[in-house]
Amino acid sequence: VEQVRSNIPVPTDKRILIEDWEEFVIIHTNFGSLTNRALAQLIGQLLSEKIGYSVIVQHDPYRIFIQTMGAADSEQLRTLFDEMKAMPDQTVRDTLTRATVKTGLFKRRMIHVARRFGALKKWADFSNVSLQRLIQSFEGTPIYEEALKEVFTKDLDLEKLIYVLRKIREGKIEIQKVETGGNATPVARVGIERVSMKTDLIPPERMRAVLIESTKARLLNETCTFLCTNCWNYIEMIRTRELPDNPKCPRCGSKALGMLKVEEEKALPLIEKKGGKLTKSEEKLKKQALKTAKLIEKYGKSAAVALCARRVQPLDIKEVLEEESKLNDRFYELVLEAERKALSKKFW
Repeated sequence: VEQVRSNIPVPTDKRILIEDWEEFVIIHTNFGSLTNRALAQLIGQLLSEKIGYSVIVQHDPYRIFIQTMGAADSEQLRTLFDEMKAMPDQTVRDTLTRATVKTGLFKRRMIHVARRFGALKKWADFSNVSLQRLIQSFEGTPIYEEALKEVFTKDLDLEKLIYVLRKIREGKIEIQKVETGGNATPVARVGIERVSMKTDLIPPERMRAVLIESTKARLLNETCTFLCTNCWNYIEMIRTRELPDNPKCPRCGSKALGMLKVEEEKALPLIEKKGGKLTKSEEKLKKQALKTAKLIEKYGKSAAVALCARRVQPLDIKEVLEEESKLNDRFYELVLEAERKALSKKFW
């Protein structure tokens, strides 16, 4: 949503976006984990061969991160796509093979296949053996080819990669470079947050700034239903960024506005049945509205923004607001920490 509002193109399965951020090039490719892993390895191999040293590549189902350290930028990556789309299928396979055989994925597959073929004992100890030398000893054998075949189907999708490159060649998938002035786009920030949880690819201080910006954008773009818990004559859906600092009911002037994360139609019975009998689900909504109204009455817009946090209860939001009630970096850090705690409670 924020991406569209900022007039930035949105990546789709028909549109690849490329952007620069810090020493990274981020490629938005909505092709899924296996295809993106194949594409990431292909790009990493070709770039390494061009610049003479290895580059760090990470991926998720929606994007690829390339840590180029200034050796390449988005324009050079777009040129690389022109080269890749012109490559014959066999060249794609050969290049991907050169990349794949160096990975831990291939080594694990090789060991599994070799054991199935009876070439290795099930409980063989590799602690005193060079795994790379062992892999090389199987080159040119059916075991090696079978391991490659399994990697290309179970760990990454070679055929889908070839299909994507063909569609780029045919003009059915476009490649667009995004000018951001060095700032990560909204969809890139989501990816940066995800990849940071799995790797130390992004330094902590830089990661902190990205997480704060991402959390801020997400919370301020939430649209919720607000209703007056004083007169019960007012209800409206409002985006949190559009709220005044001290929101009030336009009917009675009360600051006791409840906030619900539901569509207006679902909360409307609370207004229509004012003083009447409510269903169980409506009673639950009313209790939630009254709880949130206490926070909004005291802390205003800051409470509404914090209440947009994922899985966090009003009691936990109260603790955040007691520590920091201004919409600053510390506030967003506290909300993010509350979300993390709520998520850990869910799993433990």
